[in-house]
Amino acid sequence: MKDVESTRLSTIIFITDLEDKEFRIKHLKNGLVHPSISVLVGTRCFTVAESKPLKVAVVIDVYDNATNGAVISTKRFVQLLEHHYSITIVTSGHPQPGRVVLPELRLPLVNGIIKNNNYTFARPQRCVLEECLLKMNLIHVETPFLLGTQAIKIARAGHVPVICTFHVQPENILYNGNIHSELAVRTLYRLFVERCYNRADAVICPSRFAEDELKRFGLRVPSYVVSNGVLPQFKPLRIKREDGFKDKFIILSVGRLARDKRQDVLIRAVARSQYRDRIQLIFAGHGPMKSKLEHLGKALPNTPLFHHLPPQEMIRLYNMSDLYVHPSVIEIEGMSVLEAISCGLPALVSDSEKSASVQFALSEKFIFRKNDPVDLSHKIDYWVEHREELKEYAEKYHLHSRSFTIDKSVVRIDELYRQYARN
Repeated sequence: MKDVESTRLSTIIFITDLEDKEFRIKHLKNGLVHPSISVLVGTRCFTVAESKPLKVAVVIDVYDNATNGAVISTKRFVQLLEHHYSITIVTSGHPQPGRVVLPELRLPLVNGIIKNNNYTFARPQRCVLEECLLKMNLIHVETPFLLGTQAIKIARAGHVPVICTFHVQPENILYNGNIHSELAVRTLYRLFVERCYNRADAVICPSRFAEDELKRFGLRVPSYVVSNGVLPQFKPLRIKREDGFKDKFIILSVGRLARDKRQDVLIRAVARSQYRDRIQLIFAGHGPMKSKLEHLGKALPNTPLFHHLPPQEMIRLYNMSDLYVHPSVIEIEGMSVLEAISCGLPALVSDSEKSASVQFALSEKFIFRKNDPVDLSHKIDYWVEHREELKEYAEKYHLHSRSFTIDKSVVRIDELYRQYARN
């Protein structure tokens, strides 16, 4: 145990066996391990004899009632790190302990689009931000909009270190406003990079693809690839199907029902499939395209099902499906793909040059041409015909997902917080 006694203060121990909790904490209290080590049991963190924790402000426009990947990821990391740090959330919404709440920023011309996508921009108030941010050891900016840029400006003036996470691709914003101009994409990228990311001390990128994109548009500060990670409860389970699904080939697709996710391509692909009578489509998510997708799906023999489910029900859904299909053309990582393969559900993804999800494909058989329902239909038909091969890939995908567990990501975030925080 001599080596352990010299462990630096930021070390985190992960215990996956809950029965070990009391044993390990007892040994910590007996002084056999450095008393400032934090113990994470499953997804909970136990800090033993921790000295005064570092104060971190997490700056994000919306934190409540949002289902986009940025908010989901931020909440997960906050929940895992809040026992190790004193974390204050700076956001919009309703006042709660541990939060600094700002009013909503209303943009008359695009407010309807923003609301349809279940999003809110926060309106920064300088005096409120200064009172909160200038006493922090570190500021973590999650969104590159007006709140984020103002927080960075205040931090720079007060010599408070800043880390940003690249969560928002410009294409997410533009495509959902039905703007497909590459000039607009380049302009917005450069605006984000110059006004936000290059003014930070470091930038966290959820994938190598995300890091490459920022560097392509001029990122100059240090960057680190840290996956959003997948929680340990997303794992293979034996699920008994309901009677209505026993003879069906279930295809699952998860994500906001929005233009950039291209669920319409999947519906059109199934309509072309020679096995369309056997295929049951299930969409998990909600968004502005729901009514249009429901109308499009009426042409299928088996009407697509639309659900918005809590995580535990999603785990069940992943485990009762035969194939996951991700037609999205814009993904900074692809959290739902990662959840699917963690449950041993093989994933068929688009080859979009603006998506990182192709990183999860284990074979060309699991990649289809973006926006092409004909090619997707051929790939679906192949897997309906080769069910045994598909089952063989289930374990391969589960093993592949182990490289992206959230415990690895939390350890890396902890290291970066300690590296960049001011004393």
